[in-house]
Amino acid sequence: MADLLALEKRNSEQEGRRAAGESAPALTESPVYRRLNSTPNGIEALLTSQEASQVLKIHPKVLERMAKRGEVPALKVGKFWRYRATALDAWINSRLQSKSQVCRIATSF
Repeated sequence: MADLLALEKRNSEQEGRRAAGESAPALTESPVYRRLNSTPNGIEALLTSQEASQVLKIHPKVLERMAKRGEVPALKVGKFWRYRATALDAWINSRLQSKSQVCRIATSF
């Protein structure tokens, strides 16, 4: 019950931030990231194309094409692409801070 109340409180805080015009939470705050990175041995779990595309809000095939061209940090395991959430977060931050990349959202950092 306490977990449910905490989840509802967190969701309402996020909605309040979005309504106030604040930026979205970092990738490392996403539920997918937290679930996959709760491994007991400290090894970061890898995201599938589907999971990473949900976090980035793009189509999985677009993400795989970007990985194939080397535009996004990824690694190929067999015939599947895998992504580290921390690497994707760092990639997003570097793109936002880059002077050559036009940024459409206002950042607070």
